[in-house]
Amino acid sequence: MVSHINVKRLAAMCAAAASLSTFGLAGSAMAVETPTASDTGTASITLDAAQGNTLTGHTFDFYRLGSYGDITAGTTGTDVKSLTVNKIDDASDKWIAAANAKAGITDLQGFDAAGDLAHATGDKNRQSPTDAKQTMLREAAKRLADTVAKSGVKAAKTVGGSGSTLTVAGLDNGLYLVVDSNGSPMIVGTPVQGTKTLNGITLGNLTIKSKTVSIDKKVARDRGHKSDFIDSKAGNTETSASWNVGDTVDFSYTFTMPNKQNTGEVQVVDVMDGLKLEGAPVFKVGQTAITPANVANAQDDRGFTATFGRAVIDANENKIVTVIYKATVTDATRAKQASNTATIKATFLDGKTAEAKSVDSPDTATVSAYDLNIHKTNLDGKQNLKGAGFKIQAKNGDNAGKWMAQTGTAWKYVDTQGEATQFLTDGDNGQVNIAGLGAGDYYVEETKIPDGMTSLVTVKFNMHISGGGVVTVDTNAVGDPGKLLGGVEKDKDDASYTITVRKIDALTELPQTGGLLGNTMIGVVVIAMAGGVAYLTVQSKKRREAHAL
Repeated sequence: MVSHINVKRLAAMCAAAASLSTFGLAGSAMAVETPTASDTGTASITLDAAQGNTLTGHTFDFYRLGSYGDITAGTTGTDVKSLTVNKIDDASDKWIAAANAKAGITDLQGFDAAGDLAHATGDKNRQSPTDAKQTMLREAAKRLADTVAKSGVKAAKTVGGSGSTLTVAGLDNGLYLVVDSNGSPMIVGTPVQGTKTLNGITLGNLTIKSKTVSIDKKVARDRGHKSDFIDSKAGNTETSASWNVGDTVDFSYTFTMPNKQNTGEVQVVDVMDGLKLEGAPVFKVGQTAITPANVANAQDDRGFTATFGRAVIDANENKIVTVIYKATVTDATRAKQASNTATIKATFLDGKTAEAKSVDSPDTATVSAYDLNIHKTNLDGKQNLKGAGFKIQAKNGDNAGKWMAQTGTAWKYVDTQGEATQFLTDGDNGQVNIAGLGAGDYYVEETKIPDGMTSLVTVKFNMHISGGGVVTVDTNAVGDPGKLLGGVEKDKDDASYTITVRKIDALTELPQTGGLLGNTMIGVVVIAMAGGVAYLTVQSKKRREAHAL
């Protein structure tokens, strides 16, 4: 038995490729015009990944459901107006009939089961995925896929996917079930007679209907590379994004909107730790803004949830969605870096039912901040010095040249050195810890001499912090005439880096080379006398008493 099919509707169903099993067919048998060819040719079916997705990891089984017959020419030489869909054999007919019955597809007199399936599709327009006929066809495709092993029907071809597109050639003309190992089953017709179309629409093309949604999260690298978005997956590495605590950081992530015919709802849940959302996130497809059905901020703005409903999914299926937003770093240390995690949940339409599930792994981006110690000692390093003060200036990024002030753990940028925070060494170990610094270049200046000391020499140096938190210093740009920088040492527990800065407090400690005297005679009175030069060192009372002893 055969079913004679309105080709306009067949074409609309196959070319759309968005329905799991939508042909867009309808109706009753039609009068057969003079056929142009019999069902003897071969053709190909092309599978495409959705935008930004891949076929890699997918395996596709092609099962022939019905053959083409009684092909009727259209108005042009390359077009077909109508055809019939015939059963392949009794085994496949029985298999399709059982699936049709479970899906509620009517058994029409005079039609094979493949013809009944083709006739169940309604009109030529793509219908809503919740439409009764769409639900019925989706169920039929699911039943066919679930029962094919018991039916004894063998796949015409089995092909592994790779890349973004796959063309399977050498298929006998007809109607096929395509079973995707990682997606929803699909029904599609081959192009008629190889090169011919159905009422101007080329058949044999499908966009796969994956049942997973992956997310790709990125974050701006650092304040010197704000436009460089990276996958920052772990802190304390050179591939980490690194910012000052208090900085506002740009984030983005992308995902592909699933196919509308097998998706009910898509929800993105964004969770922030050590970060606070600033402003509203922006959602785009290309350069066009889209509006989720609902966006709700988390408590204390520690993230947000965006829900995409039917209208947005329908308009943007298989397209890449980009989400852009800003967050301020509120807490980040070497031991516990700030992080931002996004998880996608989707409701997939599985036959007659809807299945809500979290798909793929959440994607997390980290933001690192680091600390360092400045250790102040006397020249031989035997005495720790209390009360030495240091201030920091940013040397790169949008705030290059600004001095830095810290309130709590957060940094801000100020115009003058006087407004900057002064960090003082303590009396026990002569150290001060400076925390919450991100990758970048800094200028450090000693702005207060240690308690009980004179100001013969103060230290200035440039400092660099890498993305992985490695601290290095350089005095070339500002000079270190006293050779007072003792280097940088990494702590044994990897908790911090320590910069040692030595102190000169007497002329006898000054090196005799390098033109030091002309540069550092602070607190020194020079008296010229006939026949020679005498030097009077201005010292503290404490130092004078020590020398008298």
